[in-house]
Amino acid sequence: MNYVVRVLLAIIVGISASYAQSTLTSTQAYEYLQNERGRARMAQKGADKPPIDSLKKAEQILLDALAYYHRPDVQELAKKDESLFYRKSDISFDLARIQAKLGNNETAAQTLLYPLTGKFAPAYAGYMKELAEFTTVRQNPILVPLIAKAQAAERLFNSTALKTPYKPNISEDEKVAGLSKLWSEAKYNFAYFDHIADVDWDKLYLEYLPKIRATRSTVEYMRVLQSFCAQLHDGHTDVWASDPTLQDSTSRQPPIWPVLVDGKVLVQEVRLDSLEKTGIRPMLEIVSIDGLPVTEYADRFVRPYQSGSTPQNIDVATYTYRLLRGPKDKPVSITFREPSGKTFNRLLPRTGYSNLKPSPAFNFRILPGNVAYVQLNNFENNQALNGFKAAFDSIATTNALILDIRQNGGGDSGYGWNVLGYLTDKPMKTGSYSSRLYSPLRRVRGESVVFEPVEDDGDGWPANGKNLYTKPVVVLTSGQTFSAAEDFAVVFDAMKRGTIIGEPTGGSTGQPLAFSLPGGVMARVCTKRDMYPDGTEWNGKGIQPAILVKPSAADWQAGRDTVLEAALNHLGVKKPVAAPKKKK
Repeated sequence: MNYVVRVLLAIIVGISASYAQSTLTSTQAYEYLQNERGRARMAQKGADKPPIDSLKKAEQILLDALAYYHRPDVQELAKKDESLFYRKSDISFDLARIQAKLGNNETAAQTLLYPLTGKFAPAYAGYMKELAEFTTVRQNPILVPLIAKAQAAERLFNSTALKTPYKPNISEDEKVAGLSKLWSEAKYNFAYFDHIADVDWDKLYLEYLPKIRATRSTVEYMRVLQSFCAQLHDGHTDVWASDPTLQDSTSRQPPIWPVLVDGKVLVQEVRLDSLEKTGIRPMLEIVSIDGLPVTEYADRFVRPYQSGSTPQNIDVATYTYRLLRGPKDKPVSITFREPSGKTFNRLLPRTGYSNLKPSPAFNFRILPGNVAYVQLNNFENNQALNGFKAAFDSIATTNALILDIRQNGGGDSGYGWNVLGYLTDKPMKTGSYSSRLYSPLRRVRGESVVFEPVEDDGDGWPANGKNLYTKPVVVLTSGQTFSAAEDFAVVFDAMKRGTIIGEPTGGSTGQPLAFSLPGGVMARVCTKRDMYPDGTEWNGKGIQPAILVKPSAADWQAGRDTVLEAALNHLGVKKPVAAPKKKK
């Protein structure tokens, strides 16, 4: 046997041995491939026309990612994990974009054959239509029939006929079509009709038809759609303005975020220093808006249009996120009351503010008793996770850990689960899930709504594997804890790693289906039921804390954080602490 053959055999045996010894999970493989896609985007420096060397670097990253995907162990995992399986389609599409930007149009066309012949071909064909780099590529003879087929399938549910642009008053036919589209998408896709058993959806549709026809503007039409959607009582099912002009007519607000505490509407955050210098600051009470008592104003002009899963979810939507919204050219008159009882009024524009203070995703400090206090304020990107990673060496030296997700409105659940991966050395079950299974044939045979299990997480979300925190842990929750932050709380609760303290969460998660409506309006409908790993339902209820603590308005205005104090008391630390900085 010559030297070259011996070396090749040694390499082959070594690779095979490494595969055999691998403990790779589908989640780890998925995360690796997603990270490589991110690296390829970063290599392009975020530019529309990146330098050639940047494009070539990104191309090589994605080619290497495809080689990783085709490893035998990854292929075996992909057979049982749909999310991992479809990484090849996404990576191929990313790669084709780079090849097109490099001018390698024929190579790009060949690369696109895979995503354009798969289950998600309509989505990729739609992206191709929108991206300038594919102008020449999509005319390639091998792709033309594939794109046409995909577009025909896409038109069935997402025809541009119902994606008409904004006008001050769209036609009556468009308005009726918008209501009908929302009604039909919910009828066949909404996951929680059993939660509103007293609602006859078809009867409600008939009742809303004359309301839609009676509207005299696109703004009124959108409000009726919002009111109709609110009857579904789900936090991930709603209607909003997507057109900037329509947003200007409905959705602008001064940089103040209130919160309902103990029956009072208090200022939670002011994100502009110049406003704070004029005396508008956190802990003030909002007494009235545009001359009406604040709760009366909310009940008349805001609450009827909020689709929430729980009372606390609707309160947060009404008071924190939308109370001060309105037309950009109509200032809002607010009467504030100081803790001393003194009142004052301000007429505040809804636009024209700049240099707003950032709202950090991550905060960390050491509290009395050597307790690590970590705020995870959103999972919209990797900032909270990266902050936790960077601070972990300091966190590791503490006697206990408090994770505060009271102001976390959600984002990507994976970021939160990766934080939890530091608290265990075992894979974590992330939940159980189901979605409606519609079959015309089964309906003919008399079957009612059928739900099928979806997204089995297999071996579970992996533990960090390198860093482990073993000390006591507490998680703080509130009604503002929502969506992916609730997914975080579910896993933490199920893994029995510590105690949840505070108030019930918003009570809503589930993958929503988004779709366009006429007039520059968008809507979405919740399609997935999310439960604890053992099947326990929490949508419409919220994650319940083991220790219930409801802040009083007096304590809140005095700067006392009674929920945090209860957490420290639970951990054996008696010293009171100041409230953390408030945020949206």
